[in-house]
Amino acid sequence: MASPAPAATRRLGPAPARWVTSASLMAAGVAALQAPAPWPWVGMGGLAIGVVSLALQYRTHRRERSAAETRIEELEADALELSRSRDLYGSLLSALPVGVVAVQSGQAVYANPAAIEVLGERVTQADAPMPGAVRDVIDGALSGRSSSAQFSQGLPRRVMEVAARPVGEGLVLLHLSDITERSRIDRMRQDFVIAASHELKTPVAAIRAAAETVLMALEEDHDVVAGFSGRILDNAVRMSRTVSDLLDLSRLESGILPFEACDLAEVVGEVVERFLTARPSVEWDAEPTPVMGSPSYLALACRNLLENAVRHTPDDGWIRITVGAAQGVATVVVADDGTGIPSEELPRIFERFYRVDAARSRATGGTGLGLAIVKHVADLHDGRIEVESRLGQGSTFRLRIPVRSPS
Repeated sequence: MASPAPAATRRLGPAPARWVTSASLMAAGVAALQAPAPWPWVGMGGLAIGVVSLALQYRTHRRERSAAETRIEELEADALELSRSRDLYGSLLSALPVGVVAVQSGQAVYANPAAIEVLGERVTQADAPMPGAVRDVIDGALSGRSSSAQFSQGLPRRVMEVAARPVGEGLVLLHLSDITERSRIDRMRQDFVIAASHELKTPVAAIRAAAETVLMALEEDHDVVAGFSGRILDNAVRMSRTVSDLLDLSRLESGILPFEACDLAEVVGEVVERFLTARPSVEWDAEPTPVMGSPSYLALACRNLLENAVRHTPDDGWIRITVGAAQGVATVVVADDGTGIPSEELPRIFERFYRVDAARSRATGGTGLGLAIVKHVADLHDGRIEVESRLGQGSTFRLRIPVRSPS
């Protein structure tokens, strides 16, 4: 801010008037010097006063100009800092993966790119359409309360969550989040609970009915007792396998598996040996394939793939297992000429409790968790599980994991 002029100068009036006064005194002094005595003395005095006044005016002007230049520089620095801050916050808002909308008196006045992607290019225009859920939370915020809601739009459908809170007089801040994946996981969790409850409820009901029948026939018909006792055992085994598979899934989802050096061919060989008694037609060929992994869970994955093949292949069909490595990737191939899988079912076969043929799977003792376990085992070994199948022409599953040396 410019410094005030000295009091003596301020009394002379505004700056233009002071310059005129000083010039007038100097002119009067020069004129008096040219006049006959005693006016020259008066002229010298007037001239001196004019010169001093002019000097004072010049000094004040320079001080005021310097103060003004300093103030201009300060304002320019403030404007530059404000521009930098605006650019920084604008860049941050533009880079946010969530939508941010500023609403003033019910009208959107700013929207970042993520919000424009959801609400459209015209979101800040007065006649822009807006989902009812968004309008409702805005109205709630304008009445002084924070609120949130969910809505879905687009194809494929996206599930969005919108939250609003008042931040000033008539000003509302909207926050838009894409919760499609979270909603999908929530649905999967709900489906899992329903499916698990159903899977456990069915054998429990069968066990209860069989046990009641056994109690009633205990003294009368030993054949009935034997038959229903066998049914109790079968359903108890089924429950035990379901619980065991659930525990295996839980351990796999924890993401913590003890890895060690092992030969994948030996792991698979031990699994195949246990199947040869019941299914001697199983063919297998393997070459030494050293890997780093969890032998017990690799064996579990291979067992599940082989059980799946046995379950869906007739007794006169063929099942073939091969183990080998190429280009740093170990591969277990389980192929059969069984019933095959419809192409529309392939994307879902690795989901928990999903069955292509639910009745056949339950009849043959399947829990609906085997292939889900295989996928988790593959993921935890930084590998993948692939499937090729055609309905009525069999299936081929390939479990691939990278070959790693012990570190």
